[in-house]
Amino acid sequence: NFESLTQKIVETHHFFQKQVVRQVNTTLSLRNWLLGHYLVEYEQQGADRAIYGEKLYRSISKSLKEKGVVGMSFTNLHLFKQYYIAYPQIVQAVSEQFKITVAISQKDTQPVSLSPDIDTLLSKLTFSHFIELLKADSPLKRAFYEVECLKNNWSVRDLQRAMNSLLFERTGLSTNKKEVVEAHVG
Repeated sequence: NFESLTQKIVETHHFFQKQVVRQVNTTLSLRNWLLGHYLVEYEQQGADRAIYGEKLYRSISKSLKEKGVVGMSFTNLHLFKQYYIAYPQIVQAVSEQFKITVAISQKDTQPVSLSPDIDTLLSKLTFSHFIELLKADSPLKRAFYEVECLKNNWSVRDLQRAMNSLLFERTGLSTNKKEVVEAHVG
């Protein structure tokens, strides 16, 4: 019937719209990681040694803005660099997704063993999630929040609330860890 037809179309539309949003988020996360890679490589090669730190990032930001590239503020460039350093295992996803070779030493590409699979992280989390996760002061804490984000389908606000309420620390101190996490989620 007509109502059934239109309902199927609406459901199909919403399903694929969600897929598009996920793909855009994944692609932006990969792009931001790759930009972080370029920044680190540039700094480590010693190019333009006269331009250090803050001045370098301000110059890059200004140049990109003049070339019509938006979203490359001083702050964002630093976030891209931090993201690249914190998630070296993304190299495999970038290489597969974009069919490019990223020249990184083998030492830098070893995934943190506690973290969930990088493809899962990229497909389920937005770059905003990754920005929050960068605030974790250890790989173990970051891995805890990654797992909880995936397990509980947390929004960025849920993640912020968990981190601000020190869920990792409270869970570590508790004798009933499951209860602490469930209380936070519920």
